[in-house]
Amino acid sequence: MFLAELEAALRDPATVDPSTAASLGEFVRLVRSIDLDVATPEPAAPPARLPVCRFWEPSLAAATGAPRGVVTSLRSLAASLSWAQNPNYRRNPPDATFLDNYGYAVIAGPADGPPALATDPRLALGVLLLGPRAHYPLHAHPAVEIYYTLTPEGEWWRGDGPWRREPAGAVIHHAPNVRHATRAGASPLLAIYLWRGDLATHAKLTQS
Repeated sequence: MFLAELEAALRDPATVDPSTAASLGEFVRLVRSIDLDVATPEPAAPPARLPVCRFWEPSLAAATGAPRGVVTSLRSLAASLSWAQNPNYRRNPPDATFLDNYGYAVIAGPADGPPALATDPRLALGVLLLGPRAHYPLHAHPAVEIYYTLTPEGEWWRGDGPWRREPAGAVIHHAPNVRHATRAGASPLLAIYLWRGDLATHAKLTQS
Protein backbone atom coordinates (compact mmCIF):
# COMPACT_ATOMS: atom_id res chain seq x y z
CA MET A 1 0.00 0.00 0.00
CA PHE A 2 2.78 2.45 0.89
CA LEU A 3 4.53 2.07 -2.46
CA ALA A 4 1.31 2.58 -4.41
CA GLU A 5 0.53 5.71 -2.40
CA LEU A 6 4.08 7.01 -2.87
CA GLU A 7 4.00 6.36 -6.62
CA ALA A 8 0.76 8.33 -6.93
CA ALA A 9 2.20 11.19 -4.87
CA LEU A 10 5.35 11.36 -6.99
CA ARG A 11 3.22 11.57 -10.11
CA ASP A 12 1.48 14.68 -8.78
CA PRO A 13 3.83 16.55 -6.40
CA ALA A 14 2.95 19.90 -4.83
CA THR A 15 6.02 21.52 -6.40
CA VAL A 16 8.68 20.31 -8.82
CA ASP A 17 11.03 22.28 -11.05
CA PRO A 18 11.17 21.41 -14.78
CA SER A 19 14.75 20.12 -14.63
CA THR A 20 13.64 17.43 -12.17
CA ALA A 21 10.92 15.89 -14.33
CA ALA A 22 13.07 13.36 -16.22
CA SER A 23 14.83 12.14 -13.08
CA LEU A 24 11.54 11.91 -11.22
CA GLY A 25 10.08 9.73 -13.97
CA GLU A 26 12.90 7.20 -13.55
CA PHE A 27 12.33 7.08 -9.79
CA VAL A 28 8.60 6.49 -10.34
CA ARG A 29 9.44 3.55 -12.61
CA LEU A 30 11.72 2.03 -9.98
CA VAL A 31 9.20 2.49 -7.16
CA ARG A 32 6.53 0.79 -9.27
CA SER A 33 8.75 -2.26 -9.72
CA ILE A 34 9.40 -2.87 -5.99
CA ASP A 35 7.37 -5.56 -4.29
CA LEU A 36 7.20 -5.28 -0.50
CA ASP A 37 5.40 -8.62 -0.41
CA VAL A 38 8.45 -10.50 -1.70
CA ALA A 39 10.01 -12.35 1.20
CA THR A 40 13.01 -10.62 2.74
CA PRO A 41 15.13 -12.59 5.24
CA GLU A 42 14.06 -12.07 8.83
CA PRO A 43 16.42 -9.70 10.65
CA ALA A 44 18.80 -11.25 13.15
CA ALA A 45 17.84 -8.65 15.77
CA PRO A 46 14.80 -6.49 16.53
CA PRO A 47 14.52 -3.26 14.49
CA ALA A 48 17.04 -0.69 15.72
CA ARG A 49 15.82 2.49 17.38
CA LEU A 50 17.62 5.81 17.81
CA PRO A 51 17.07 8.87 20.03
CA VAL A 52 15.50 10.75 17.11
CA CYS A 53 12.64 8.20 17.07
CA ARG A 54 11.06 10.22 19.89
CA PHE A 55 9.99 12.61 17.10
CA TRP A 56 8.38 9.96 14.89
CA GLU A 57 4.79 10.43 16.02
CA PRO A 58 5.09 14.25 16.27
CA SER A 59 6.48 14.33 12.73
CA LEU A 60 3.55 12.29 11.38
CA ALA A 61 1.15 14.59 13.23
CA ALA A 62 2.86 17.58 11.62
CA ALA A 63 2.51 16.11 8.10
CA THR A 64 -0.90 17.71 7.60
CA GLY A 65 -0.14 18.96 4.09
CA ALA A 66 1.11 15.62 2.75
CA PRO A 67 -1.18 13.09 1.04
CA ARG A 68 -3.12 11.22 3.72
CA GLY A 69 -2.55 7.87 2.07
CA VAL A 70 1.22 8.27 2.18
CA VAL A 71 1.21 9.26 5.85
CA THR A 72 -1.25 6.56 6.92
CA SER A 73 0.57 3.77 5.09
CA LEU A 74 3.92 4.99 6.39
CA ARG A 75 2.58 4.90 9.95
CA SER A 76 1.60 1.26 9.43
CA LEU A 77 5.26 0.41 8.70
CA ALA A 78 6.58 2.08 11.86
CA ALA A 79 7.09 -1.04 14.01
CA SER A 80 9.14 -2.72 11.27
CA LEU A 81 11.48 0.19 10.47
CA SER A 82 15.10 -0.19 11.55
CA TRP A 83 16.84 3.15 12.13
CA ALA A 84 20.42 3.94 11.11
CA GLN A 85 22.93 6.76 10.83
CA ASN A 86 25.61 7.51 8.26
CA PRO A 87 28.87 6.03 9.65
CA ASN A 88 30.79 9.10 8.45
CA TYR A 89 28.66 11.25 10.75
CA ARG A 90 28.92 8.84 13.66
CA ARG A 91 32.71 9.04 13.46
CA ASN A 92 32.72 12.83 13.15
CA PRO A 93 29.38 14.45 14.11
CA PRO A 94 28.89 17.97 12.76
CA ASP A 95 27.83 19.22 16.21
CA ALA A 96 27.27 17.92 19.73
CA THR A 97 23.50 17.42 19.35
CA PHE A 98 23.32 16.13 15.78
CA LEU A 99 23.24 12.38 16.43
CA ASP A 100 20.41 12.77 18.97
CA ASN A 101 18.33 14.53 16.33
CA TYR A 102 19.06 12.66 13.11
CA GLY A 103 18.33 9.25 11.66
CA TYR A 104 17.00 7.41 8.65
CA ALA A 105 15.21 4.13 8.04
CA VAL A 106 15.39 2.08 4.85
CA ILE A 107 12.20 0.73 3.29
CA ALA A 108 13.85 -0.73 0.17
CA GLY A 109 17.54 -0.96 -0.63
CA PRO A 110 20.55 -3.15 -1.41
CA ALA A 111 21.13 -6.32 0.59
CA ASP A 112 24.50 -5.08 1.85
CA GLY A 113 23.08 -1.82 3.20
CA PRO A 114 21.20 -1.10 6.45
CA PRO A 115 18.26 -3.43 7.21
CA ALA A 116 15.40 -2.84 4.76
CA LEU A 117 11.84 -4.10 4.41
CA ALA A 118 12.54 -5.10 0.80
CA THR A 119 15.80 -5.85 -0.99
CA ASP A 120 16.46 -3.97 -4.22
CA PRO A 121 19.90 -3.40 -5.78
CA ARG A 122 18.76 -0.49 -7.97
CA LEU A 123 17.22 1.88 -5.47
CA ALA A 124 17.52 3.10 -1.89
CA LEU A 125 14.20 4.33 -0.51
CA GLY A 126 13.42 5.35 3.03
CA VAL A 127 12.63 8.18 5.42
CA LEU A 128 14.79 10.91 6.91
CA LEU A 129 13.85 12.27 10.34
CA LEU A 130 15.32 15.39 11.97
CA GLY A 131 14.42 16.83 15.36
CA PRO A 132 13.19 20.43 15.75
CA ARG A 133 15.84 23.01 14.78
CA ALA A 134 18.26 20.28 13.72
CA HIS A 135 20.71 21.38 11.01
CA TYR A 136 21.94 18.75 8.56
CA PRO A 137 24.88 20.68 7.11
CA LEU A 138 26.31 20.74 3.60
CA HIS A 139 27.08 17.27 2.29
CA ALA A 140 27.35 15.47 -1.04
CA HIS A 141 27.26 11.97 -2.51
CA PRO A 142 27.56 10.40 -5.98
CA ALA A 143 24.02 8.97 -5.99
CA VAL A 144 21.19 10.83 -7.70
CA GLU A 145 18.67 11.80 -5.01
CA ILE A 146 15.20 13.15 -4.62
CA TYR A 147 13.37 14.04 -1.42
CA TYR A 148 9.61 14.05 -1.11
CA THR A 149 8.72 16.32 1.80
CA LEU A 150 6.06 15.25 4.31
CA THR A 151 6.28 18.11 6.81
CA PRO A 152 6.25 21.88 6.18
CA GLU A 153 8.67 24.47 7.64
CA GLY A 154 11.81 22.61 6.57
CA GLU A 155 14.43 24.59 4.66
CA TRP A 156 16.61 23.20 1.90
CA TRP A 157 19.89 24.38 0.36
CA ARG A 158 21.32 23.22 -2.97
CA GLY A 159 24.55 24.23 -4.73
CA ASP A 160 25.17 27.92 -4.09
CA GLY A 161 21.85 28.39 -2.31
CA PRO A 162 19.91 30.22 -1.05
CA TRP A 163 17.83 28.48 1.61
CA ARG A 164 14.33 27.60 0.37
CA ARG A 165 11.35 26.73 2.52
CA GLU A 166 9.42 23.93 0.85
CA PRO A 167 5.80 22.89 1.51
CA ALA A 168 4.72 19.36 2.25
CA GLY A 169 4.49 17.37 -0.97
CA ALA A 170 7.44 19.04 -2.70
CA VAL A 171 10.02 17.12 -4.74
CA ILE A 172 13.63 18.22 -4.24
CA HIS A 173 16.28 16.94 -6.67
CA HIS A 174 20.03 16.59 -6.07
CA ALA A 175 22.27 15.63 -8.97
CA PRO A 176 25.42 13.58 -8.24
CA ASN A 177 27.97 15.33 -6.01
CA VAL A 178 25.93 18.55 -5.68
CA ARG A 179 26.30 20.04 -2.20
CA HIS A 180 23.04 20.31 -0.28
CA ALA A 181 21.80 20.85 3.27
CA THR A 182 18.59 20.69 5.28
CA ARG A 183 17.36 22.26 8.48
CA ALA A 184 14.18 21.70 10.45
CA GLY A 185 11.95 24.43 11.81
CA ALA A 186 10.12 24.47 15.12
CA SER A 187 8.68 21.00 14.50
CA PRO A 188 10.41 17.80 13.34
CA LEU A 189 11.27 17.33 9.68
CA LEU A 190 10.17 14.14 7.95
CA ALA A 191 10.88 13.40 4.29
CA ILE A 192 11.01 10.37 2.00
CA TYR A 193 14.34 9.98 0.22
CA LEU A 194 15.14 8.03 -2.94
CA TRP A 195 18.63 7.27 -4.30
CA ARG A 196 19.74 5.63 -7.52
CA GLY A 197 23.14 5.16 -9.10
CA ASP A 198 26.01 4.69 -6.65
CA LEU A 199 24.21 3.31 -3.60
CA ALA A 200 27.35 2.08 -1.82
CA THR A 201 29.07 5.43 -1.17
CA HIS A 202 27.85 7.27 1.91
CA ALA A 203 27.39 11.03 1.92
CA LYS A 204 30.27 13.11 3.27
CA LEU A 205 30.17 16.54 4.85
CA THR A 206 31.65 19.28 2.68
CA GLN A 207 33.24 22.64 3.31
CA SER A 208 30.88 25.60 3.75
